[in-house]
Amino acid sequence: MYNRNILTHLKVTDLRRSTAILTRDVPDNSIRSALLLALGVVVTLVAAWLSRYVLLLLFAAVVAAILLTSIVGVVEVRFRLGRRLAFALIVLVVLTVTGLSLWIAGPNIIEQFVSLQADLPHAIQQSADRAKGYGWGRWALSHLSSYSQLSGSFTYALSRVGGFVLSAASLLAGLFIIAFLALYLAAEPEVYFSGVRRATPRRYRATLDECASGAVHVLRSWLLAQMLSMVAVGTLITLGLWALGVPLAGSLGIIAALMTFIPNLGPILSVFPAALIAFADSPVKGLFTVILFALVHFLEGNIITPLIQRQIVRLPPALTLTVQLLLAVIAGPLGVALAAPLTAATLGVLQVLLPPDPGPSKIS
Repeated sequence: MYNRNILTHLKVTDLRRSTAILTRDVPDNSIRSALLLALGVVVTLVAAWLSRYVLLLLFAAVVAAILLTSIVGVVEVRFRLGRRLAFALIVLVVLTVTGLSLWIAGPNIIEQFVSLQADLPHAIQQSADRAKGYGWGRWALSHLSSYSQLSGSFTYALSRVGGFVLSAASLLAGLFIIAFLALYLAAEPEVYFSGVRRATPRRYRATLDECASGAVHVLRSWLLAQMLSMVAVGTLITLGLWALGVPLAGSLGIIAALMTFIPNLGPILSVFPAALIAFADSPVKGLFTVILFALVHFLEGNIITPLIQRQIVRLPPALTLTVQLLLAVIAGPLGVALAAPLTAATLGVLQVLLPPDPGPSKIS
């Protein structure tokens, strides 16, 4: 009995020693820190998911502020003005031009868009009726459950798509939020960025400055070239549709210009309303409309954009399309619209964090 008690005592002592060694190797503070870090990551991801639309609107405001500060910088250097005076002058010019444009052409543009919303379903019906006269058209329509159902679905999409695109109230509210945030950010960018720097640990502040500078540089280069490309595409499409005699050439040109902001998907989506309206009027006119869009976007990608900026930031098409598809699932149309500038900003950060390898990178 005595020997058995001694053996039990020795086993308990060994167990306590092993527990002490394990406890000493993994302190309570380390376990507590790991749990708190995991909890913080989960809370951050949940908060980002719940506020994803707000974050995207904030990013849109940052993009607009970068564009505005770029223009202010050019005016400041070219005319040797103070920054505050240059900023006030640019805001005054933008407000004046916008107000005059809305006063002169606003009612006509609104009327054209209202007519476009009403004419597109009718154009689908007429295009389907015309297609029935061709073998390929009858084959295509036979594989659709009902092209009248397609027309009705298109009408519903025009009025309901995401509750965002063509909802006048939400669209105007979003634009006003972006505009006011952009003005505040562009007026005093250093104030807001200094707040971000203070919240960053000191050892990471230099990296933060380099990442922010890289993202702004890439994004500014892409934005300026994209804005000028939008103007060029909108002008050429409007003039081309007017020469072809396609109705609502002005509103269709505005749609083409706005869709140019969205690489890959934008040019494809912009051709559909114009082609449908032109094809409903005449199949030959519809064919020439498609050729017009293809020619203009070919000129934009291969001639206009390279001339605007020789060292333009070219976003990888596959990467941009992947980000567009992911953000379409996460945030709908707003995510698709902001996928390209978000990709550009990310590439600017990655150029700092992951500098390119100077060695060869050929894949055989």
